Amino acid sequence: MITVRCFDSFAQSAFMRDAADALNRDSARPDPFSTFGFFENFHRHDESHPGGQGLQLWLLAAFRGQQLVGYAALRRVTRRVLGIATTPVLGFLVTRDSDRPHVVARAEDLREVSTAFYAHLLARQHEWSLLEFRQQDGTSSLRQPPVAVDLTGHLVRDWTSLENGTVQIRWATLRDYFQALPTKFRRNLARQLQGLLGEGRVELLASCNPLTTPAMFELYLGIEQRSWKSQAQAHIARNPLRVDYFRSLLGADQPMRVSIQLLLLDDVPIAGLINGIFLDGVYALHIVYDDRYARFAPGSTMLLMGMREAIERGASFFNLLSGFGYYKAHWLAEITETRDVQIYRRGSLLYWRRWCGDLMRRLKPTAGAAATLRFNPARRAAGARQPSVAGPAAAELERIGALVAQAREGQAAFLSASAFASMLPLGPQQPPA
Repeated sequence: MITVRCFDSFAQSAFMRDAADALNRDSARPDPFSTFGFFENFHRHDESHPGGQGLQLWLLAAFRGQQLVGYAALRRVTRRVLGIATTPVLGFLVTRDSDRPHVVARAEDLREVSTAFYAHLLARQHEWSLLEFRQQDGTSSLRQPPVAVDLTGHLVRDWTSLENGTVQIRWATLRDYFQALPTKFRRNLARQLQGLLGEGRVELLASCNPLTTPAMFELYLGIEQRSWKSQAQAHIARNPLRVDYFRSLLGADQPMRVSIQLLLLDDVPIAGLINGIFLDGVYALHIVYDDRYARFAPGSTMLLMGMREAIERGASFFNLLSGFGYYKAHWLAEITETRDVQIYRRGSLLYWRRWCGDLMRRLKPTAGAAATLRFNPARRAAGARQPSVAGPAAAELERIGALVAQAREGQAAFLSASAFASMLPLGPQQPPA
């Protein structure tokens, strides 16, 4: 028999940290975003709820006797309705920088644990108006509730959410992978790469050593200042808590090892990629590039370097995380559709708002499904309002030089211009059409 306990702090649940991380490794889908270290770091640096304000942790843990057999990190927050009242909403603790939050359990226990969690949440339904489980794929035990779960009296809806794109690695070398890319995409990528090489001395700096990555992270933040992401408020430095969140991920005590790769043009970083390494997977956490070189698609070069890292590490997959499936498919990613599952408690404010919304849609149906965008609207909007980007000033160039030297003197791998060019999978026999 399974019993469920709910903890409202990580201090209360510290006794099960090791058991939880071991369970994650043995679970149906292990990932770094379900480790206690990641949960704590996210909670401590949540820019939407500084200092935990307006948030109550609901850490559900399922036990069979004394054995931990499942867990899920949830949070309760208040949401304003019609600008006049607030109501409690319960959903996953981690809301970004992750992949498809889920119940952690071994495959053989997943249904039983999920049933127990549903029973616990429904028994406490007076404490929430809405259960919201975002980005649930077709295998989720929360998207399709177990048969034993009775949701009579609740309004259940689901909506299209951000898809996941993951490249399953089946190539022995970067060249093999590059040749497998769609022909037109591969030729465009080759043309852009060769154009970039013609701009000057292109070199690569890479490290996953916690003694070196802090300096490389500072260089990464410098690129952000010249990126469209800073205009769209999609950059890391938009909030000091978010900067601290990423800095904490670099720590040697984190279950996910972070690697940073930087592309240098004449000694100045112009693009960067932050990857997370966990078990046999590599996760693309964040990417940035200097808009002055957008015509050469340096972001694509960084994704290619991310793929190189995954192949050379012997990883099973390179997870590109959420959204823009149309683009990630070009990189041979398998696209997994997801849905946001919403369960409304009957009679609550959110229930009546959703009921009215459903009624309006029935009375006035839309003309058809919205077209899938084939571009990043935030990037396009930022480009429309962004002034011309200036290069780094003299003082900044001096600081950049010191940080590059610090990284190179540490444990960073460095590819000179000639080594970088020879490593690329273009080859003299394969000029772009």
